[in-house]
Amino acid sequence: MDETGSFFGEPSEAGEYADVIVDLPSLRVDKPFTYAIPSELQGQVRIGSLVLVPLAGGLRTGFIAGFPPDPGAREVKPLEEILDAEPFFGPELAELCAWIADYYLAPLSRVFRLVVPPGRARKVERLVSLALPAEEALRLLPGGGGPPRRIVEFLAAKGSPVRAVRLAQELGGGDINSHLGKLRQAGIVAIHSRLSEPQTRRATTPLAAITAAGAEELAKPAEESVLKRAPLQAAALQALAATGEMPLARLKSEAGASRAVVNTLASKGLVELRQAEAFRDPFGHLDCAAQPGPELNPEQKEALRAITRPLGEGRSEVFLLHGITGSGKTEVYLGAIEHALRLGKSSITLVPEIALTPQMVSRFKARLGAQVAVLHSHLGMGERYDQWRRIARGDCRVVIGARSAIFAPPENLGLIIIDEEHETSYKEHSPPRYHAREVAMRRALLNDAVLVLGSATPSLESLHKAELGEFRLLSLPRRIDDRPMPRVGVVDLRESETKGGRNLLSPAMVKALADIYKSGDQAILFLNRRGFASFLQCHKCGYIFRCPSCEVSLCFHLDRHVLLCHHCGLAMKAPFLCGDCGNGDFLYLGAGTERVEQELKRVLPPLRCIRMDSDTTRRKNAHWEMLDRFKAGEAHVLLGTQMIAKGLDIPSVTLVGIINADTSLGLPDFRAAERTFQLVTQVSGRAGRGLRPGRVIIQTFNPEHYSIVPVASGQQDAFYPQEMRFRRDAGYPPFSHLINLVFSSPSEEAVSQASREMQRRLAELLPGDCRLLGPAPAPISRLKGRHRHHLVVKAPAVELSTAALREALPGFEAWRSSYCSRHKLAPDALSLAVDVDPVSLL
Repeated sequence: MDETGSFFGEPSEAGEYADVIVDLPSLRVDKPFTYAIPSELQGQVRIGSLVLVPLAGGLRTGFIAGFPPDPGAREVKPLEEILDAEPFFGPELAELCAWIADYYLAPLSRVFRLVVPPGRARKVERLVSLALPAEEALRLLPGGGGPPRRIVEFLAAKGSPVRAVRLAQELGGGDINSHLGKLRQAGIVAIHSRLSEPQTRRATTPLAAITAAGAEELAKPAEESVLKRAPLQAAALQALAATGEMPLARLKSEAGASRAVVNTLASKGLVELRQAEAFRDPFGHLDCAAQPGPELNPEQKEALRAITRPLGEGRSEVFLLHGITGSGKTEVYLGAIEHALRLGKSSITLVPEIALTPQMVSRFKARLGAQVAVLHSHLGMGERYDQWRRIARGDCRVVIGARSAIFAPPENLGLIIIDEEHETSYKEHSPPRYHAREVAMRRALLNDAVLVLGSATPSLESLHKAELGEFRLLSLPRRIDDRPMPRVGVVDLRESETKGGRNLLSPAMVKALADIYKSGDQAILFLNRRGFASFLQCHKCGYIFRCPSCEVSLCFHLDRHVLLCHHCGLAMKAPFLCGDCGNGDFLYLGAGTERVEQELKRVLPPLRCIRMDSDTTRRKNAHWEMLDRFKAGEAHVLLGTQMIAKGLDIPSVTLVGIINADTSLGLPDFRAAERTFQLVTQVSGRAGRGLRPGRVIIQTFNPEHYSIVPVASGQQDAFYPQEMRFRRDAGYPPFSHLINLVFSSPSEEAVSQASREMQRRLAELLPGDCRLLGPAPAPISRLKGRHRHHLVVKAPAVELSTAALREALPGFEAWRSSYCSRHKLAPDALSLAVDVDPVSLL
């Protein structure tokens, strides 16, 4: 970062040289490399361009990050090629990526991948082939056996060039570079590079356009026209005359013109055929009739006035919109977006992925029209690419999407909205591990834009910033039309035992569901655990089936009759026999949604139920279709996990049943109580959003817990002071910043030594007001066959810990490389994951 606060300084005009960030996610090359711009490419290279450059004897892809002055006498290699006609990002997104890399301690090249258009990334692949006949290659092998022989035998069996990555996988995932180097020196293998193709391209559609001759033909009297005996051709030409041109698919639907009819018109010179650029629209089927906005209540108007003031003044400000469930936060969002559009500004709205329902998309499109673009992972790659292009072209100035939509490229960004800002799904769990809320704050600052954070259950971090005056707090304390909050009842599961054990559905829950059936209303049942049983326990000796690769129990799924690991995907098929005593009689413990569905069928057979969890929503658009069926009245009960806990506004739902409110309370994580409170509050808010009052039944073994009592009593504000006191006393966020360092390896000794080595280095570098917790085995101590230890850094300011870690990482990387070499481990056999501001320590 320079003295102006910029990471790249003021971007200069493209000259004769360019700084390139090579697309290699390694700290060793995480710096700009200067290249000369050949004369034939000057004027075409811009910040964000994807280029091909020479590096270390090979070719690599990279991103243009800036234009430095003349490097002087230093020898500079030229760029090889520009790989895409348009740059992938501009100076503003380049600056944002540099901040993310700095804050989250991530390689800049990996961060740049976040802003690459969907499906347009390319990379240089190494291809390996035999340079000699197989028999001669095997005879010349140095040392006879081992990996070199396996490499040669595999190449001989394939008979064609093989990607080096594939070759490494076939040999067990180890490091094969040294073996390939020796084989290449011996003349046994040949290695060359190939540039991969983009995963998606621009779509086109055949188009017919009327020519001047066609227009003249239509002007002739019918009896003189060459089409007088060709009514289908005449009808097609007439349809084209109205618009000038038309896609062939539309021409067929409107005029009944087949391709043969159009081809005949083209052969007569009356129409011209060409390919036109097309945009794949995943939401073209939605009914989005224009709808005016409702009259806002006084609190909504006041919130909207507060938000639009800095929007009109062009200055950045952050608002925390704390509105109870059903208070009309979305209408405030829509009002702010409309105001931004009138000012010529664009907006980005983030919602949790699971809340991106057709209902939400239709609502935005009905109010804001065709300028709405949607970005989320359930779209096909081509659909996402087309949505991105429409945003970049300026066709769409309203973006709605999940976490990654924060990197969308709208012009003149003036407003960012994050709905359900407390949601942990806004945190990326693979590198770079950014939090969309923090990135949005930075992007709003870079664009002089307004940021609105909305929630019925704000995160403690956001509430604390509001208390400090960093955010401006806005409140929506009542529901639309003064509708009452639902009545909440609590069932103490400790007192609901029956002779045969505990029932999943208490008598109170069964009666409430029966009443729903009689009244014709609908219910939502919530349990944040999928499957039939969390684990199987041997009835004879107590053995529990566990995943051999992860330190977790296997979950039983009745529909597939398998034991499944929810972390690595291992599936164990029936019959199941005890690993200790060979018994085949088991207890099915820890109920999931599948078991609740079965219990519903047993106690209330007439009730129709739709189960919605990650097992039933694998197919594209499945969760949307399920919600449409439920809203159409095809089922009395919607049963599901956290994907039904928020974003649903269904007037006919008058009952919400929480099967077990304690599923997250027992987790070894300091945020467990906060998450429980947020989840129970959010799912309770799905009841009574229509004209009829709602009711909530919470089943729990902990009715006195301070995360449950505020929801049951309707005094939600009572939770925050108590949780804040706990966090302050324990020194946890928001009163500190954490960095979780997770070391993983198939070797437990390796992670133990690595974590202690990092502890030693950080202890020497961290200032006195920072603390190190650990190292220790992580709560999930083994995952996907790798042992996990973690070391937690606790600091009053994140800059203190990241500065020390930035200084420690190069030395640690050298130690790790040396350790792997000494112990004959592959480079990736010992890894370190750095998670700044983690949302979980599991």
